[in-house]
Amino acid sequence: MKNLALFKFQNVDIDCSEIVNLFCIDSQFGDIYIYGEGYVFKITHITQKITRECNLLDYYEASDIPSLVNINCNPVAENICLAFENGDVLTVEHGTNIIESVGFVESGLKSFCWSPDQEVVCMVTGRDTVIIMTGTFDPIIEVDLHQDSFGEKQFITVGWGKKETQFHGSEGKAARFVTQDVDGPNLNKDDGIALISWRGDGLLFAVSVVSKENVRYIRIFNREGVLQYTSEKLSGLESVLAWRPSGNLLATTQQLPNKYIVAFFEKNGLRHGEFSLPFCSSERKVLQLLWNIESTILTVHCENVASSDTSLYFYTVNNYHWYLKQVLDFSKDRKIRCVEWDIERKNRLHVICEGGHYFCYDWTWVTNHSHGNATSNGAFVAVIDGGEVLLTSFRSKVTPPPMSDQKVKLLAAVNAVVFCFDDGNSACAVLADGRLAALVQEEVGGPHQVQWVCEVESECTQILHHWVWLSVDTFVCCSGTHVMLLVRDHQQDKLILRGKAPLDSCLVSIVRTSDPLKVLLQMSAGQLFVYDTAQNKVSFYNFNLPECCTKLNILRVEETEFVFGLSDRNRFYINTKEIANNVTSYTLHSEFILLTTLQHTLLCSRLDLDGIGSLASDHNLGTSRRIERGARLVIAVPCDTRVILQMPRGNLECIHPRPLLLQLAATYLDSREYHRAFELFRKQRINLNLLYDHNPEVFSSNTGHFVRSVKDPTWLSLFLSELQEMDVTRTMYAGFYAKKSEDKSLTKNKVHSVCEVVRTAILALDDSETYLLPVITSHVRQQSLAAALDVIKTVREQEDKAGERKPVVSSGEALKYLLYLVDVNELYDVALGMYDFELVTVVAAKSQKDPKEYLPFLNQLRKMEPHYQRYCIDKHLKRFDSALHNIASCSGNNQYLEECLTLIRDHKLYTQALLLFDRSSPAYGRVSVLYAEHLLDARRPYEAALMFQRGGDLSRALQCYQAAGDWRQALTLANTMQYSESQVHELCHLLVERLAEQHQYGEAAQVLSQLVGDLEESVAMLVRGHMWPQATWSALSGQRSDLIETHIKPGLSDHLELLTSQLATAQEQFGMYKARLAVVRSTQQLHFEDKEGNTIPADSDLFSDTSSVMTSTIASSRSRLSDRSHRSSKNRRKHERKLLSLKEGSPHEDLALIRALHDLVTRTDHLRDEVRCLCTELLRFHRDKEAASLQRDLVNVLKNMQGSLAEIWTSELAGSGPQQNVFGPEATVNSITAKFASSGNLSTSHTLLGSCVARFTLLPDEFR
Repeated sequence: MKNLALFKFQNVDIDCSEIVNLFCIDSQFGDIYIYGEGYVFKITHITQKITRECNLLDYYEASDIPSLVNINCNPVAENICLAFENGDVLTVEHGTNIIESVGFVESGLKSFCWSPDQEVVCMVTGRDTVIIMTGTFDPIIEVDLHQDSFGEKQFITVGWGKKETQFHGSEGKAARFVTQDVDGPNLNKDDGIALISWRGDGLLFAVSVVSKENVRYIRIFNREGVLQYTSEKLSGLESVLAWRPSGNLLATTQQLPNKYIVAFFEKNGLRHGEFSLPFCSSERKVLQLLWNIESTILTVHCENVASSDTSLYFYTVNNYHWYLKQVLDFSKDRKIRCVEWDIERKNRLHVICEGGHYFCYDWTWVTNHSHGNATSNGAFVAVIDGGEVLLTSFRSKVTPPPMSDQKVKLLAAVNAVVFCFDDGNSACAVLADGRLAALVQEEVGGPHQVQWVCEVESECTQILHHWVWLSVDTFVCCSGTHVMLLVRDHQQDKLILRGKAPLDSCLVSIVRTSDPLKVLLQMSAGQLFVYDTAQNKVSFYNFNLPECCTKLNILRVEETEFVFGLSDRNRFYINTKEIANNVTSYTLHSEFILLTTLQHTLLCSRLDLDGIGSLASDHNLGTSRRIERGARLVIAVPCDTRVILQMPRGNLECIHPRPLLLQLAATYLDSREYHRAFELFRKQRINLNLLYDHNPEVFSSNTGHFVRSVKDPTWLSLFLSELQEMDVTRTMYAGFYAKKSEDKSLTKNKVHSVCEVVRTAILALDDSETYLLPVITSHVRQQSLAAALDVIKTVREQEDKAGERKPVVSSGEALKYLLYLVDVNELYDVALGMYDFELVTVVAAKSQKDPKEYLPFLNQLRKMEPHYQRYCIDKHLKRFDSALHNIASCSGNNQYLEECLTLIRDHKLYTQALLLFDRSSPAYGRVSVLYAEHLLDARRPYEAALMFQRGGDLSRALQCYQAAGDWRQALTLANTMQYSESQVHELCHLLVERLAEQHQYGEAAQVLSQLVGDLEESVAMLVRGHMWPQATWSALSGQRSDLIETHIKPGLSDHLELLTSQLATAQEQFGMYKARLAVVRSTQQLHFEDKEGNTIPADSDLFSDTSSVMTSTIASSRSRLSDRSHRSSKNRRKHERKLLSLKEGSPHEDLALIRALHDLVTRTDHLRDEVRCLCTELLRFHRDKEAASLQRDLVNVLKNMQGSLAEIWTSELAGSGPQQNVFGPEATVNSITAKFASSGNLSTSHTLLGSCVARFTLLPDEFR
């Protein structure tokens, strides 16, 4: 769908009287060397300056200079090689211009050609031999051009391809024996030239030669001079030959009785396609065939037989069809002398004409399509094919090339097509003869027809290019170094020159701006100018592009102009900012900009200030999707979702990118066109939740309009069935709704609320019975299957009423639909739970259940008492709460009481049962006792005692109070039970033992002193609990001061000895563990230093890979620990103890030592209050030295531990918590590198210590 357009045009007049014969191109510097009548000229690429390099008259006499066969510039040898017809091969060195003879062929040279890599040269001599030489002219081989053999790759025939075995159609079987005579060419027409053409890789070359039988054929050799293939001998072949650089085709011309064709051969010499030339051999003679270096353009150089005018025809192939894209005509006084494609720049053509005129054409590929962002724009794409313009509208359909919607035949070949900006669907064809033809639609949707054809006035004599159709009668184009404004004169039917402004450099593109009277001009170096057609003035633009762009667009977005450009190096620019360097094509949609990349992805970004700003600042290229390799954008249909891509072979693909779909969907939803939106959603598989999530408030307030617009009950059912609680604008479509504010109140219980409002809107309709299925769907989505069955039951009752109109949707259809939504077994259970046996039978009949299974069950239920029947159904359905209510209703009959208690016990329905039964009933007491037993099993004795009291079991309640340690409630209950004094005394001793077990020494002492009356035991209990002030007070208040000497002071001494021993032990263990930890860490450091020579430097290319491996290893370690979380707490603690063992040499001994040290520090710190209390009592009894000694021991131990904390808990260990863990399982290479780089500690040691630091994660946080 692309056309070949002139991108850049340059011309230089060569000031010489000599006739130019041949020229060559310097691939290194781009300079051109021209040979003409004994002189070699040089055109410098940069300055276009012409200099005379050498004069062969110094080597030959002027009258004896032979004809030149070939000229070649060798950048390796830095010389020019000249091969002459008499056999001379000369070289001219650059700079010195010294002429040297490097070879001579006695029989002369017919053809001479260098290989593409300049390492081999091939020549055809006058004796029809082929000589192969190296680039330094060392001979390799000489072979006979007319050798009898086919070649080294001779075909092997197994008989299947014989003429005798083939089908001959209407000619009949007799055609098997007819032999085809090959007539020799007319020697007056065939020039007898032997032409050489190399394949692009330089491994093979072909020679077109006339055989001894005067028949032209092609022979293919390898670079060693060994014949490989020979083509079949065909009459009418001509001497021109060009091997496609890509290597798949050999092109030549052939004269047939009724047409003149370009014929193609494969490398094995077999024919492989053709196309006809638009003229016959009697009109024009093909002089040369040339391929561009990219193998995309085939140029046909021909001459008019009658007038001697010359022409260039440019052909391209797409989808196996050859298009004629350009025709350049040259008059007789500017006859083409030689033409060559540039060997470095893929689409640059060099032409030298008579009169010393040099032309340089740079071509580019463009897609000519209609303009405008309105729906009236038919999205037309014009394709040039000779004298025809192929037009296709992509708004309505996709027509693959070479077909088209319509063909417009013109009187001459077409070189360019431009669309009008005022009338976007009208096109203008620029013909090869200089005329313009307008192609206009007479009616909307109708075919294009030629409305007018006019010429350009004679003042515009130079070549015109870069046409822009500004308005109906106004055109802008370029002519040489001027930009021109042309206006159509209706009376003269001509384009009249109205303005002409000079340019400083070569123009490469013209683009219309948002101002219809101004156009943007781009020069060859990327400079931008503005041409004001009203004032005929060229002025500077706001900025210049970093480089020249082959495609350019200017767009105004919210009063800001943006320039989009794409260079031939895949650089994409917005204004002066390079956005990406991998863009292969782009196009502008009415709302988006779309790009394709070298990674075969399609990118979409909004055409607003935020989207463009994101592109320019963050290089955020928007959403992407994968496309076929090599696909290029053709057009994005405005105000639509169609995007047309063309594949490398030429076939088209129409896609609908998700951002464009969402934009169109948002437009429909904002305008409340719900039917069109729903149709779009179904066709393009957009999540239907977006109908609500796009704007919940609008949808909720327009539900009735939504139902009336959609109409189709099936669509409504589909919408309700796809509802989800999640907000799709926050999940799958979050990128498109980035600016949407979050309102949680509208999305809470979304499914339930939407089903409710839609069902309400449906029921408000006059024909609501038509929408029975959506109503059922809404109940199902609300998890209300019983309501759905009620709807079906109502319809079934209506059907049973005689004389009434039958419903639109029958109950059978409704039930069948419901069974599609819900599992039949689940629906059977719901129907059974409604206690409607008729409905259960109907549902069961639709299932796969065996009637022998459910009918006896239903018959048995029918015989039961109603409450017990419902109890059995609820129990069958495992609705135990409802079953309890039903069986409680019939529990007046004692035969059901035991079954009720069993239900309560099995399913732990104690609290529900206590609310159902009267407190005075026996059942209430039974339930209370059951509940108390359950609480007692759950180790909740206090609550169990309360329930035992309610159930009247006071003895067990007393036991529970005793187990709970509540001595006041126990003694209160004992009083209620009228315990005797001895029983109370015995109970008090039991309570004291229980309280002592629970370390409630104060409570136990109170019972002993107040209830038992044993003061000595009470003081002993307080001493046991180290409650010294209370013990002293009890002894003195009870007038038993002797107890101070017998119980309290000995207790103080024992406690002093215990604390002194604990502090000494802690001091000793702390020192031992600390010393061992230092040894272990020193050993580990030495181990790491030994390995340091094998580490990878931080600046190595492999650093990131190594870090990744380390991180994954750590993550795996953490994952393995996480996998063990299913262990019981007992086994987990056992595993941790085994993992962190204090045994010397264990893998994690350092971590075990840290844990042990942590325990020591923690236990010692907890002794502070105990030591303070004991010292206070020692001072009270004048034992100052012992108190001071104990205090000093504690201070020394704590001071030692405090001074060692930094040594034990190093910075790596302290920083390895969950929030500072650099090497954790969530870490990445970038985060680790950034962490160390920010602290300035990035070194190779971190790669060694990383795993060590990660080991600290094995310690719980409290030990770090």
